[in-house]
Amino acid sequence: MDSISFHVFGTPAPKGSTTRMPNGATLPAGTPASRKRFGEWRTDIKQRAIQAMEGESASTRPIRLMCEFQLPVPTSSIRKYQTGWLPHVKRPDVDKLMRALLDALTGIVWVDDSQVCYAMVNKVYAWNGQPGADIIIDFINDDVAVSLARSQMKVRDVIDSL
Repeated sequence: MDSISFHVFGTPAPKGSTTRMPNGATLPAGTPASRKRFGEWRTDIKQRAIQAMEGESASTRPIRLMCEFQLPVPTSSIRKYQTGWLPHVKRPDVDKLMRALLDALTGIVWVDDSQVCYAMVNKVYAWNGQPGADIIIDFINDDVAVSLARSQMKVRDVIDSL
């Protein structure tokens, strides 16, 4: 298997922070409702990933991950502007959304999320009224690694020439 792709339906939820207690224990931060939303989102991701893997075991190869999180449109937005792609510039933070995704896919798609070498993430409004996430995962072999390295060299050459 060289790649998988799938869509997760539901409102993307960030993986919240933890709070350290005076006795050294860590407790999940946030409200019970936000922790419940995260748990449901994580379960949805896992179910779709298991289906996409079609019985394959978790990969040990390097990973390229592309993800677009589609978040609900705020009710306060002006309806005439609700067409096309617009970036989502409010909470949740993209890094916490990614952390939730990476942790949910560990043990299903990859052995450890440290295998993710390349990542491209977008956070946009779901103008169609259906929040969720589109996920594409490429399992990198030697030929792909060489091709990606050459592409990066070309990008560096352009940046250096500026």
